[in-house]
Amino acid sequence: MKTAAFLSLFALIQPPAVPALVDTPTVTVLTGLTVPEFEAEMQRMTQALGASCGTCHARGNFASETNPRKAVARRMLEMTKAINQQFFADYKVEDGSSRLGRITCYTCHQGELHPKPQPPL
Repeated sequence: MKTAAFLSLFALIQPPAVPALVDTPTVTVLTGLTVPEFEAEMQRMTQALGASCGTCHARGNFASETNPRKAVARRMLEMTKAINQQFFADYKVEDGSSRLGRITCYTCHQGELHPKPQPPL
């Protein structure tokens, strides 16, 4: 009887489940993120580009590679990650900030689908 009560109590005090990492072959750049982190990063991208999910993804099939903008988005993410690794390696990601680092899609796009032009020197 005491063993059953102990096991019931033990079941109540188990640590919370660790969020699952996004693990799919079509996610090649934003790796190592939990599902909530990945979804938040995607929301940041749509806001930074003033776009919707359908801008880069085939409607109804996020894994599809048929939209050519998805390949462009990947190249931009790779560029952003490289810039952050090279110039901002010491940057600390805080709660609510982009997992990409200090430089994000918003740095250049500022809410527009195409990056803002550089002002003349």
